[in-house]
Formats: sequence, C-alpha cells, structure tokens
Amino acid sequence: MEVREKFKLLDCIGKVYEKAEDCKLRDSFFDELNTELNILSEHFGTSKSQSFFIAIVFTLNYKGDTVDLNDMIGYFGCNPMKLLEFNKDFTHLHSIGIFNKRLSRHRVKVAGANDQFTIDESICEAILNDEPIPEVKSKITDIFEFLQEIYELGRKRDEKEINSFQLFKLVGDLLEEHKDFKLLQKLENFELSLIDKVLYFYLIWKTITGRESCDVDRALEGFYDKSTDRVNYMQDLLVGKNSLLNHKLIELISSNFINDTEMKLSSVSNTMLKDCGITVFQNNKKNKDNILSPSDIPERKLIYSPSEMKQLYLLKDVLQPFQFRTTQTRLKEKNLPQGIISLLHGAPGTGKTEVVKQIAKETNREIMKVDISQSKSKWFGESEKVIKKIFTDYTDFMNESDETPILFLNEADAIISKRTSSGNSNTRQTENAIQNILLEEFENFQGILIATTNLANNLDSAFERRFLFKILFNPPSSEVRAEIWKLKLPNLSKKECNVLAEKFNFSGGQIDNIIRKSEINEIIHGEQVSLENLLMFCSEETLAHKRVEIGFSKA
Repeated sequence: MEVREKFKLLDCIGKVYEKAEDCKLRDSFFDELNTELNILSEHFGTSKSQSFFIAIVFTLNYKGDTVDLNDMIGYFGCNPMKLLEFNKDFTHLHSIGIFNKRLSRHRVKVAGANDQFTIDESICEAILNDEPIPEVKSKITDIFEFLQEIYELGRKRDEKEINSFQLFKLVGDLLEEHKDFKLLQKLENFELSLIDKVLYFYLIWKTITGRESCDVDRALEGFYDKSTDRVNYMQDLLVGKNSLLNHKLIELISSNFINDTEMKLSSVSNTMLKDCGITVFQNNKKNKDNILSPSDIPERKLIYSPSEMKQLYLLKDVLQPFQFRTTQTRLKEKNLPQGIISLLHGAPGTGKTEVVKQIAKETNREIMKVDISQSKSKWFGESEKVIKKIFTDYTDFMNESDETPILFLNEADAIISKRTSSGNSNTRQTENAIQNILLEEFENFQGILIATTNLANNLDSAFERRFLFKILFNPPSSEVRAEIWKLKLPNLSKKECNVLAEKFNFSGGQIDNIIRKSEINEIIHGEQVSLENLLMFCSEETLAHKRVEIGFSKA
C-alpha cells in the first residue's frame, strides 16, 4: 500500500497523459479528469488547467525532447486556436519557474509559435521522488542578471543561434516577467521602442563590465538579421530621431565614418542608474595622475601688477562655492551660458599654471588637468574622439564631485589657434574638426574651464568671445621682480633684491631655477649663498645667444 501511495503522483500524471490523446481540449474533458487534476493541483499549487499542462509537458519531455505548441496540437488533435486560449497558463508556469522556455530556430515568425517548453529539473526530481515541490524562483533574481541575460540573447543572435524576431520576443517576455525591477519601471517614463531598450541594456552591461563607450554599428549588427534594418536605425540615430538621444540617456561620440560612431551613457543615465542600485561610474578619477586635489597643492603667494591682481581676484571670487552657485542660478534665469570659461595668456614662465593651482586651492576645487599637446593623436580621426572624451569625462567627474572641479586645458595653443580653410591636408581637416567640436562644447559648457596659451595673438576669433575672462600676464616691472626675489629669499636685503631685479629680466620660472641652484649649493657646501653666488647663477641662466626679456613673480 505504501509503495502504491508513493507512485500516486506518477499514476495521476500517466492517466492525464493517456486520456489527453485526441481530447480536442473540449471543456467536458477536464471534468472527466477531475479527480486526477485535483490531486495534481493540490501538489503543485496550480489551477487544474495548469496542472494538466504540467503533466503533459513532463511526460512528453521523458520521451526525449522539448515540447512546443505544435507537438501538443498534434497530440490533442485540437484546433490551434483552442490551445492558444490557454496561453496565460503557459506564461504563468514559465514565470514561476516550473516551465523553462526557449525558442526554436525553424518556426515561422508568429508570436508563441516558437516557444519550446521543458519542466525545470528540480521539479522533475521532486515528482520522481514524490517529494513536495521546491520553492522555484525565477532564475533572474536581480537587475544585473537581467542585463546579462539580455546581453547573452544578443550574443546568441549574433552567432545565429536565434534570429531577430526571436531575440525581440524573448526580450519582450523578460521585460514582462521582471517589470517590477526599478530600472524597468523608470524606463516606462520614456517612449522607448523594444530595440531602443535592447540597445540601452546592452550599453549598460558593457559599461558596468569595463567599457566606457561602445561601437553603435557593431552592437546593431548583433541585433538585426537585415543590414537595411541596421542602417535605417543608425541613420535615425545620427540625425537625432531617436528616443534614447531625445531623452538624453546616451551620448554619441562621432567620428569621420558612420560605422565608427560610438555611444556612451549620459550623466542623466548615470544618475538614474545609481538610483536603481547600478553604479556605472567608478569614482576613481581622483586617483588618476590628471586629477589634482586642493589639499595636495602647496600654498604660495602670487605677486603680479595691481591690474593683473584685480582680474585674478575677480576670477577667484566668482569661483568661491557660494558665489559660483549664485552666479549660475542668475545666469540660468537670464537664459545665459552658465559655464565660467577663462583664458590665461602670456609668455612662458609667467606662472599661468601656478595661478590655476592657487585658485583651485583657495576655492577648494579639484583640477582635471589635460595637456593638449599629449592629446593630439597621429592617427587621423582619433584626435576628435580624444577631445570629445575630455568633456564627457569632465562631466562625469563633475557630477560625482562635491564642488564643481576645474577643467584645466594646459598649453591650448594647438586647438584654439586660427583655423585654416584652404588646402586638402588631412592635418588641416583634423585640426578644423577638433576646433568645431571644441566650440560646440564651449557653447554648452556648464562647469569651470581655464585654458592657458603662450600665443594669444594667434587666437581664433571664434574662441575669443567664448572666454568670459581673458587675463594677460605682462612682463613684471623691476619693482615686482624685486618683491619676488624678497619673497623667495627673505634673507636678502632690499638693496640686493633691487640689484637682482634690475640686472636680470627673469621670468618666474627662471627665478625658480636660481632658487633651486642656491638650495643645492647650500646642501653641498653647508653655507648660505652670497649675492656674488646669485649673480653668477643668474649669468649662467640666460644663454648668450638668447637674451630673455620676460619676467614673472610666483610665490
């Protein structure tokens, strides 16, 4: 009796299977199996019709294959439309994990016609052992598994394991099954097509697994069977007819060739994803060589002429945190550009870089330094991408910073000098393309940018009006140079400082060299340098054939 009781569940499944052949799925048929279906429903916690299909799929699986709708239509001998009346039962059993589902590759493109079902392995083991059904959870338990599953489906399409229709059908099913995920709920606020969502999920997954940007054409190639579908989508994207762009969820990194266009998550996406528990921007830029913290900047006194100091004080005051926020609010209300873009120009050695550092320190702002000369690539087309990336990186960094950082474009001569319109040189085309990108970025800039140049006379007129502050560092007078010497070497008398200032028209950088030599001399000889030593060091500083006629004071 106990042995018989053990196989009671299998007996019920067997009877359901035997009686189901050619049953036509008529309504009275389920009444004929009322006893067996009641036992199965109590065991599985499902409705009678759902229990019926569990029994059928379980048995057909043990004949050695998956089960699709066509198999069941043939076994039941019913009208296909009759079986489709139970579509919600199949969807429910799949959503709770009793059914696993995949798509066949050879079916016609009709919704549901490609679905193939198997009973979950843990359910099969429980049935065979006459054990309670385990609590079956969806295989996708969090948003990261969801994103990975979307990516894997794209890979299968790319490798032709499934086609585009099947890809979008499976993604649609996943969206319906996991609509409670916070990210999916937020996306309902945007008018996104299914392909928009697939592309967006793909970009998110690539970003959180280590890529800052992705090739758009390559991604679309993985989703579409037809090249024309891919080209049409790309064309709409490039002309701005795309919801991902319109809602500012992604940014395009353009290039000279359409199929080289890359996409990147926008700051809007970064903020939204962070709210959903997905961190895509790693706040590690502060540890990079191009990020300078105000606490790491030694405090130094700046000495300039009264007119130069007046301009510097104004720039420094407007960048004080409270004043900066107030200024941006006012500019926004007046529909004026909110960014503070400044140009420091003057001869080499006049302390432009030091000015940027001291302003950053006094306003408690980090500096993101970019040496433009190192950003110019010898490969045609790459320089434009580099320049674009500078501003996208800065925007990300700004959004993660407590105070708006300073974007410092050092030695910007190469990208703000006068443009050329003649000639067919690839170099000219690249330089002009860079400047067009830069002008566009300046126009929409909302942060703090300070550029330095030694060649302001060659500044392109289009850039001139983009700079709100333009501060020229003139060669200092002998009185200012004397102050610099006194600041650097306080042991010198005022008269000695005047001698050095009047005799040598040095820049701040040159004076720093003299100070370093005097320190080395003191270390080696153990004695403080005399005026005679300083005069000798000064005479050695300027090459005989190159008399330098500039000056600066830097403290």
